[in-house]
Amino acid sequence: MENAFEKLVAVCERMRHLTGTLETIRNLLMADVMTSSGDTRAAMGDTQETARGLFIHAMGLRQRAGTDLEATVQLIAADTDPQHAAQRQEWLQLCRDLAGTLQGIDGVLTELEQHFRR
Repeated sequence: MENAFEKLVAVCERMRHLTGTLETIRNLLMADVMTSSGDTRAAMGDTQETARGLFIHAMGLRQRAGTDLEATVQLIAADTDPQHAAQRQEWLQLCRDLAGTLQGIDGVLTELEQHFRR
C-alpha cells in the first residue's frame, strides 16, 4: 500500500498543478477581455500566446494525471491484505472523486480548445 500511497500523492500534486494552470489561463484570458486600448491590446497578443502554451501544458498534465490515477487504482486493487480493507476503500473513494474532477476538467479543456480555435 505504500507504493499506492506515493502514487496517490503524486496524482493529487499533478491535479493541484493542473488546476493552478487552468486558473492562470483563466486570468490571462480575463485580462485580455478587459483590455481595450490599442497599445495594451497589441501586448495582449503575447498573453494569448502564453495562454495557448499553458493550454498545451494543461493537456499534458491532464493526460498524465489520468494515466497516474489509473495506475494508482490498479495498485490499490492489487493489495488484497484484509488488514488494509478500510484504507483501500477510502483510497478508492478518493480515486473516484479525483476521476470526477478530471471529468470536469475535461469539459473546461474542451471549452478552452474551442476558444483557441476561433
